[in-house]
Amino acid sequence: MKIITYDEAQLHNTAVALGKFQGLHRGHLLLIEEILKLAKNEGLTSAVFTININNSKMINTRVDREGILQELGVDYQIDCDFTPDFAAIKPYDFIKEVLIGKLGAKYVVVGTDFCFGCKREGNVDTLLKYQEEFGYKVIAFKKLSVNGDIISSTAVRQFIQTGDLVKASEYMGRHYFIKEKVVKGKQLGRTIEFPTVNQYPPMDKLLPPYGAYETRVKINGTYYKAITNIGDNPTIASDNQVTVETHIIDYEGDLYDALLKVEFIRYIREQKRFRDVSELRQQLLIDKASVMHQ
Repeated sequence: MKIITYDEAQLHNTAVALGKFQGLHRGHLLLIEEILKLAKNEGLTSAVFTININNSKMINTRVDREGILQELGVDYQIDCDFTPDFAAIKPYDFIKEVLIGKLGAKYVVVGTDFCFGCKREGNVDTLLKYQEEFGYKVIAFKKLSVNGDIISSTAVRQFIQTGDLVKASEYMGRHYFIKEKVVKGKQLGRTIEFPTVNQYPPMDKLLPPYGAYETRVKINGTYYKAITNIGDNPTIASDNQVTVETHIIDYEGDLYDALLKVEFIRYIREQKRFRDVSELRQQLLIDKASVMHQ
């Protein structure tokens, strides 16, 4: 997949999905699956036009999103920041200058609630109105729902913030994850037979509540069960540094400097301050038993 900026875009004969794609949830995946199908069946280029409005912590960082889109097999991601100049574009000009001029769209794939242009004056009806003039076709998908509840990035965000990672995974169609380089920690875990791999989460990443989680990691093609703690280590640290510490069950090996993806399955317990490392070890044994018996 090639990642280009809005200013660099000069594509032709594309099937384009438009949106913020912050959560990249199951509703978004419908749009992306459609452009991939169109690209394959009609000899087009698949393109995802991502509009970045970063006014809060992100479910997926830009790097996360790029990795997901690449795994899906998208040809191009067009990375567009929501600048004042971009926000001021009139809907008709957006169609003419962006969809046709920059993206060369033959198919435009959106959700039925998609709005665009100055003051969000453009919508699906606007796209439909001009499709004959500009020679593209519009495909609009209704929002997906689970048991009557709409799947949205807002809902996914709420699930993550409350620690309901089972629901978050159901809505996203994948596990919530943190993918970062493994760094050296205090190595205390080795002294109590619970070695961990340590990561620092990005500042702009939306994190679930501090505490322990059942997780899994994939190493050399094999998934391993794991226990991950997100927090500031109140028992052994005083610097308030937020870390992601993962004990990989039944794995021995050196993962320092490796780019490791930790996938979160479910919340186990809240973060605790223990009297000493012996009490911490006893809790970790309980956590491990909980994970092993799932």
